[in-house]
Amino acid sequence: MTSRLQADTNPYIAFSDLTLNLVFVLIFFLGGILAVGQAGWEQIRYRNAQERVVQAVRAAPLKVRPLLLSPAQRNDPPGAQRWVFRSKGMFLGDTAALSPAGQTALVAFARVLRAEQGQWKRVRIEGHTQTSKPNTPERWDLSATRASAVASAFYLKGGISPNRLAIAARGGQTPYASVKFDPRNERVEIVVEYAQKSAP
Repeated sequence: MTSRLQADTNPYIAFSDLTLNLVFVLIFFLGGILAVGQAGWEQIRYRNAQERVVQAVRAAPLKVRPLLLSPAQRNDPPGAQRWVFRSKGMFLGDTAALSPAGQTALVAFARVLRAEQGQWKRVRIEGHTQTSKPNTPERWDLSATRASAVASAFYLKGGISPNRLAIAARGGQTPYASVKFDPRNERVEIVVEYAQKSAP
């Protein structure tokens, strides 16, 4: 039975079928490499600029030190760097008023960014508050005024042009930790976007 099937099979059709399958596999393989490679290349493009900012921040005398999150957080654009300042120590109690240590840290951080301003396009400042408890209103106002206070410090004392700053109020919609009501949820995140860098 097997030998009869082999005898009936046209070798040209079998070869064409195999070639067509190989072409399809190659197309899918190249498409996957290009898609992954494009995203990876966007990250690599800005790695030197990002590393200069990281080293400068680590060398700066900050009493309130930000935490650098790993790349590609929450659909950040390629070439974005996300820094987290915890609210404790940054703000006076449950307000949007900056503490002296918080103001000093933010101005020092802004000056690091200003020194590298030819490398990045925009700084997005996100205010985050504690996760809301049931039947408790979201604290959008506090998250917005904290982000605004940080932007004002960056502009007025840090020397960053206001047209390169953006603020966002996230409230308690994006918890930092998986545990509800974790104190780390109260924070300001600073997203430095390097993609499509502007001229200095």
